Amino acid sequence: MSVTRSLVQTLSECIEHVLDTSLHADKALTQLLQNNPQWSLDERQYVVSNYYHIFRFKRLLAYLLEHEEMPLDGFGYWLTCQVVTAQPLPEWLDTERYNLEKLQSLIEQAPQAVRLSLPDWLNEVANEQLGEQWPAVASALNQSAQQYLRVNSLKSDIATVTESLAKEGIKVSHVALDSHVALKVESNSHLFRSQAFQSGWFEMQDAGSQQIVPFLEVKPGHKVVDACAGAGGKSLHIAALMENKGRLLSMDIHEHKLETLKQRAKRAGVHVAETRVIQNNKTIKRQKEKFDRVLLDVPCSGLGVLKRNPDAKWHLNSQNLDTLIALQTDILARYSQMCKVGGKLVYATCSILPSENELQVERFLENNPNWQLEDSLRLLPGVNSEFDGFYAARLVKNS
Repeated sequence: MSVTRSLVQTLSECIEHVLDTSLHADKALTQLLQNNPQWSLDERQYVVSNYYHIFRFKRLLAYLLEHEEMPLDGFGYWLTCQVVTAQPLPEWLDTERYNLEKLQSLIEQAPQAVRLSLPDWLNEVANEQLGEQWPAVASALNQSAQQYLRVNSLKSDIATVTESLAKEGIKVSHVALDSHVALKVESNSHLFRSQAFQSGWFEMQDAGSQQIVPFLEVKPGHKVVDACAGAGGKSLHIAALMENKGRLLSMDIHEHKLETLKQRAKRAGVHVAETRVIQNNKTIKRQKEKFDRVLLDVPCSGLGVLKRNPDAKWHLNSQNLDTLIALQTDILARYSQMCKVGGKLVYATCSILPSENELQVERFLENNPNWQLEDSLRLLPGVNSEFDGFYAARLVKNS
């Protein structure tokens, strides 16, 4: 694909607008794509990839621009990003105006937080909690996200979905997980317009995320609650493992997210799910000891999914993190009451920090001796996983 001046100019203007206004990058990108329906699929993919790269490396790019005394505008960020990500520069660009070798040298000399393009406070916290693993994890989180699909076993199977997508020019490869096979998208030719998607044969879901629900050990006929369901990605997976047999209650404090869940459930052929808005603590107390399985996919920092949402690290701060940790502690203490004696609960996050993960579980077990840890799952990008970062702990209620 030939990268034109007009494409770069439009992208640069959007970048500059977000930087000037502190808008959330994903919302601005959605608007940018809607405003340019004439772009080809290749052009759209180029814009999306470079857009997220710029926010992924925002601090490093600003550092380089300042040292080179170049303007901190959208074009400057785009140009410097091409160097950082080792992309070929368009022929129409006069590269003699820029000292590209000096930029490379500056990158090597930059402090760790700048080189990894992170806020100082976050780099300090992660270094403290992850130690020598942190540089590898941080580097992995600065990579582009891959696309993975979870085949909906209520409607189809791996072979059928693979064949159907191939007929529409969409190539996928098989990724073996402990419990099932995920599909990795190798080429995307209008994936969401495919017959397979319209028929509800798959959901887009990271392969790391796909490992959380099987860890809950759900069986057909169980009574299960997904107590922080959101838009329902894991609820749909639960329903598939239940084979639409039993009871699934999907709860959340946001009604609009549960409405989205209902729409997705209809497309996926899920009949077992019931939605309920959490209005207050009474909503939780009414469900005391009613469920065989409880999934608590709690609100978290989202640091494990920075590949997909690199802008998040610029909106998070240490106070936000402390508030989230307190919320997680509260949810685990109150929502765990919904589990029957002999039942199991999975506490899960898409964070990489022990303060949101292992330490939360340890604190809960200290205060609740009638529970015990049965197993845990820790996916660290760059260390033991090529997927997003996730944590899950499976707890058993003994009395």
